[in-house]
Amino acid sequence: MWLEKEQSKLNIPTVEALGYISSLLPKDRLEEELPKLIRSLLSFSKKQGGHCSITECLYRVLDIATEMKCLKLKTQVDSVLNNLHQQICLSVDFSNQLAMKNHSEILRCFTVLVPVYTDSLINFLLAKLENTDQQVRVGTLSVLRHLISSTSPHIEQKAAQIVAAIKPTLLDKSSNQEKKIIAQVICAMAQQGYLEQGGGKLMVEFLIRQCATPVHSGTPVSSDQHPDQVTDEDLVTICETVMFMITNTVKMEDILWPFLLECVTMTQYTQALTTICNCLAQLGKRKLQTGNESFSYPYNEETNIPKAQALLARLLIACCCPYQGGGRGAAALRLLQVLSFYIHPATVTGWGEELPSLADHLLENSEESLPQQEWEKKLLLFLSRSLNYIGDEEWTGKLSDEMCKQIHTDHHSPQEKGFLYKSLGTVLHHVPSKNIKEELHQMLLNVQHSESAEREGAAAAIGFCAMTHYDDTLSALEEFANSNSLKNTSNFFNILRDKPEVDLDKVKSTLVLCYGNMALYSPEELILSRIESHILPAVVNQFITGVQGIKSESKDLTLKVSLIKTVTLIARSLQSIHQRVPFHFSGKRQLLKYMQDLIEAEVPQVLLSPVRHLAMSACMYLVQLHGDSNQEDTLQFIQTCLVSTFSLAPSELNKVKATDSNIKEIATLYKQTMTALQDLLKQILLQDLSPDGLQSIFTQLEEWIMSTKDYVRERAMITTFKLLNCYLEMLNVKNVLPLNNMGTLIGRVMPRCVDPSPSIGQLAMDSLHIILSIQFSYEGTNLHQHQEQLDILNSVREQFVNIDHLVLFQRASRITEVISNTLPHDQLGNVLFAAFKGLTDHQPNCSSAAAVFLKTIIKRRGSELRDQVSEILNLLRVQLQSVPSEAVKFSVLRSIAILTSHNTPTVVSCLLTFPVPLDKYVSDIWRTLAEEPECSMNTMKELLNILNKQLPTGERKTYSITENLNQYSTLESLAAVCALYEMITTPESRETVIKLFPQLFSTLLIHHSSSINVRLPKVFVPHHESKQRDFSAEPQSLSSKDVCVNCVEMLTDLLNMSNNHLVVHFMQENGGWDQMMDLRKSHRGVILLAKAMVRYAASSLTGIVVQLSALILTVEECQKVTVAAFFGELLKSPQTSQLQLTDTLMNRLLRCLYSSSSVVQFLCVRGMSNVTTGAPHRIEKYSRPVLCAMTGLMETGENDNELLMFEVLLCLTKHLEQLRPNTIRPFVLKIITGIEPFFEAKCDKVRAEAFSVLGCLVKCGCKDPRTYFYQQIHSHLVCLLLHLGGNSKEVSRSCTSTLRLAIALIASADTYSKVEKHLGEVTLNYTGFLKDISKQLIKDVPDRIHTYVTDCISFFTNPQEQIRANAVTLSAFFFQHPEEHLKPAQRITWWKKYKY
Repeated sequence: MWLEKEQSKLNIPTVEALGYISSLLPKDRLEEELPKLIRSLLSFSKKQGGHCSITECLYRVLDIATEMKCLKLKTQVDSVLNNLHQQICLSVDFSNQLAMKNHSEILRCFTVLVPVYTDSLINFLLAKLENTDQQVRVGTLSVLRHLISSTSPHIEQKAAQIVAAIKPTLLDKSSNQEKKIIAQVICAMAQQGYLEQGGGKLMVEFLIRQCATPVHSGTPVSSDQHPDQVTDEDLVTICETVMFMITNTVKMEDILWPFLLECVTMTQYTQALTTICNCLAQLGKRKLQTGNESFSYPYNEETNIPKAQALLARLLIACCCPYQGGGRGAAALRLLQVLSFYIHPATVTGWGEELPSLADHLLENSEESLPQQEWEKKLLLFLSRSLNYIGDEEWTGKLSDEMCKQIHTDHHSPQEKGFLYKSLGTVLHHVPSKNIKEELHQMLLNVQHSESAEREGAAAAIGFCAMTHYDDTLSALEEFANSNSLKNTSNFFNILRDKPEVDLDKVKSTLVLCYGNMALYSPEELILSRIESHILPAVVNQFITGVQGIKSESKDLTLKVSLIKTVTLIARSLQSIHQRVPFHFSGKRQLLKYMQDLIEAEVPQVLLSPVRHLAMSACMYLVQLHGDSNQEDTLQFIQTCLVSTFSLAPSELNKVKATDSNIKEIATLYKQTMTALQDLLKQILLQDLSPDGLQSIFTQLEEWIMSTKDYVRERAMITTFKLLNCYLEMLNVKNVLPLNNMGTLIGRVMPRCVDPSPSIGQLAMDSLHIILSIQFSYEGTNLHQHQEQLDILNSVREQFVNIDHLVLFQRASRITEVISNTLPHDQLGNVLFAAFKGLTDHQPNCSSAAAVFLKTIIKRRGSELRDQVSEILNLLRVQLQSVPSEAVKFSVLRSIAILTSHNTPTVVSCLLTFPVPLDKYVSDIWRTLAEEPECSMNTMKELLNILNKQLPTGERKTYSITENLNQYSTLESLAAVCALYEMITTPESRETVIKLFPQLFSTLLIHHSSSINVRLPKVFVPHHESKQRDFSAEPQSLSSKDVCVNCVEMLTDLLNMSNNHLVVHFMQENGGWDQMMDLRKSHRGVILLAKAMVRYAASSLTGIVVQLSALILTVEECQKVTVAAFFGELLKSPQTSQLQLTDTLMNRLLRCLYSSSSVVQFLCVRGMSNVTTGAPHRIEKYSRPVLCAMTGLMETGENDNELLMFEVLLCLTKHLEQLRPNTIRPFVLKIITGIEPFFEAKCDKVRAEAFSVLGCLVKCGCKDPRTYFYQQIHSHLVCLLLHLGGNSKEVSRSCTSTLRLAIALIASADTYSKVEKHLGEVTLNYTGFLKDISKQLIKDVPDRIHTYVTDCISFFTNPQEQIRANAVTLSAFFFQHPEEHLKPAQRITWWKKYKY
């Protein structure tokens, strides 16, 4: 009643209660209520959609009813079965526990009905199997599976009927869900022994067929996939599990064995081969353990059991790709071991040892880690040994036949097909008496030439066959080459045809690989005789395609790769022979060039093919052969390989961890390429394992080590490290040898030790460690002797994690100290020259390290570099123009300063060879030398010494002070002057400049004189022009200035640096600097400079005078002019006397007085004149030398030099005025004799000064007529009187003063008074004066009138008109007033004497 209520909460509890109450009802009551109860439950079940409580209640009702054998149940069975079947066919939500419980209760309901209603139930289910609805069949099969497993004793008699009903469901048209349940039903039947009565093989075949279903594991699972849906992978897994379960079922042994053996060779079951082999191996082991005789039955042609050879071929090929198909290789190996006796009794022992080893090798690896080529070699070796165990050529021949059959099948992958060819070649190798051409033809015609694995496999097979069938193999290849497979177009029109299915280049690829393998495996005695006549031409000809007589190189990548591999094989073959029998291979150079062209043809910066690494691998073997090749070709080839490899862009390699297989392949290809390059370079090195050989390769790597790209530098350093390590490992020094280039390697590698990239830095450190070890080996020293230094390097390497600049600097210093301590003397130059290139490194760390290295080496061992100073400086000067960092430039300049401190004379001499005007870099060097006090002191002294020893000279000629001479200076010494200029103008050199001020001032003053009107050339190389050819810097200073301007500027800076600013100011105000730069006025400027020095820098004069005094006697005439002018002006100052310099100055001027230059003489004479002003108290001391010198000059015949003679006469005047008469008297004769010619000089000043000298001598005379001077006064009296009335006022004044003195000496007092009267007048009445003086003279000295008249007559021819007139006038007065004491007759006679 409660069940009839709708939507009541009591329905389910009521149903649960009914289930329990039913078991309490008596049989009659149950019999009465059973129909009604079942109908109510079934009805309620439909309404509730299947509830586990309802089903459980139904189970309890059915259980008690069958137990009590209620008759009315039979009427309800059909209804119950239909209802239950409908529910079991519904999909079950396995995630819902109630649904799962309901499903289980339904199956229990079926189970409880079996004992009573077996026939009805089985017939009902089998009938349902014929339904076309999949869900109905699946539900039915699930019930059957349950019933077979749980109620087998009740339905055994229905086994045949059930099996027969199941067979139609084995068709492949079923869904995976249905196949799954079928497999489960088969498993249940097998376990219950139902399959022994028939149909077992069909059931097993169904399972195997499902196991062979192709599974695509990479197919993604759809998000809307139904929970009941079964994928192919799920189905395969279930069927494999079922197979393993039934294999372990004893009742199935007779069905599975030997039926599964038939499945081994069935190609359609290839995917299930793992399962088949595992099952067979399990069965075989069990049979062997039980000693079952059925296991060893012989092969029967009437059965489908495969032959032993077929099984071996099939299983061996299955092992090729061992991880495919769920581990097919291991399963095949296990089966082979089980079948060893069945295959051949002779293999049992050998296989028992080898097969487990192969299986273990698979366990130790994975599909990714297993080296395929190595694995195949193991299998082929196993096959070869097996054939040796068997030793039956007939049996082996059958094996080859079986393998040939497999060639025509399509189930093999290219890898397996290639291995099949190799296996066939191995087998044919073991049947030497067989004609193998047919097999080879079949193989070559069936090869998929587009598949690399098949090409390689076929080529290897050809090689194996050539070991015992050389002629047949070569003949087969030639026939194949001439067959239609390789026929090219026969006419021009065929060129336009579409590409055929078989790519001709791919076929050629296979062919050339075959020739290569023939060369590798053929007997030695055959290959040497035929390699160049048969194999090599065939290979090259296949690579060159001829079309209508036009030859072109193939562009096909496959053919290129095949050619390279073939060359590798040929080289390997010859190399192995060459190790035993050296021979000359004439094709070596051609093949190397071929490989080089292939490498160059690759796309730059992109790695798209294996051509690079394969070609380099080929060359690695070629270089080991003797042939026609030279060093130049080798180096060019190395550079080609480096360019092609190092320039590869890394963008493709940054994603190595990505899942994209293409990226991984490129990464692998890159590693192979780098390894091939390193192996090639190692092999080239081994051909010349010497320092020179190492250096030649390293030279090619240098530019890559300094690349701006990190990945390029890293590649280069890795390669360098590998080469050095190889060199060290192979090094065997028997005798101590000198090294010439280890220093070069050290210098180039050291800067990389502080590379910004830690990996590069560590590689460089490791390389440096190896280089030092090599060096120690050559020196014959034990590494333990240098272990401390090597330990320092190791510690620095371990700390290479901090990139702080200070830390890097310290690290570079420590490395340099190690190198400095261990480097031999003869390598110092090389290491420095190599390090110079590091100064221009684009990495600041490395260029700084190179600078530190350079500085430290020079600081510690600079004294050993004397012989290499010139080369060092020339290279550094070139490098400086390319150094990008100012800090590095500064460090380099400091290094030069340190070098100078060790080798000052040598460095200075070398620096002076650089062009003038100085360029910026040389100027910087000089300025740097000036910054260090000790260095600047030594350098300036050296420069001064050089300048003083090799003073700049010009044309050695004497010139007057008025000459306009374009003099030039010696350009070698100008370099020293320019150097001094750079040093003096450096502020840091002030202290040194002050200390060396006298020397600097003196030297610059002298050089100034030779620089007037001299211009520097645009570029002048003093000595070694060739050394400058690599230098491109433009001159930076003085290119458009006079050298004289430079010297003046230097003097200005020198004075300013030494705190003599007032001197500079004085010279500027008075135009002294400008005058010094004017040839005509330079001496005046020097005089002004001397005046300024006396006034403002007197304290420095002593040192300056000492320096100039030492130089004045050795310098040229033009330079003596400056010194003489300077000294002369100094004598004018009283301070000179106070400084006790007068003696020195006078001494030097007197010695220069006899110079060939009249200008020098002029300035010396003027200086001697100045002493009368500057040191009048010392006139007497110098009287004799001065008077001698002056009279000597007047006697030299320089009378025409009016300026000089005027200065001489003036000097005499100044000295005579201050000298005592007694001092003068010894020189009167010479003086009068000397001045006489100047009384008639053309120059008024000279005449006037001559008369002044005469007047100065009067004080030395007396009134004694007998004295010489008295006589000379009378002799020159007429001259004085005549010139007194001349046109020159200056001469007149001089004559006036002299006449007064002379008249007082020779005439009476009346005469003197009259003379004073006339001369004292404002305007002299010259005629009246002559009249009066003539009268007085006639009276005073009548006996001299004749002489006077004679003197007057001598002036009648004087060039000056006025003098001639005066002479006539004076003579007339003498005749007009003859002596009164004379008689008239006597007067007439006196007059007549003068008639003419």
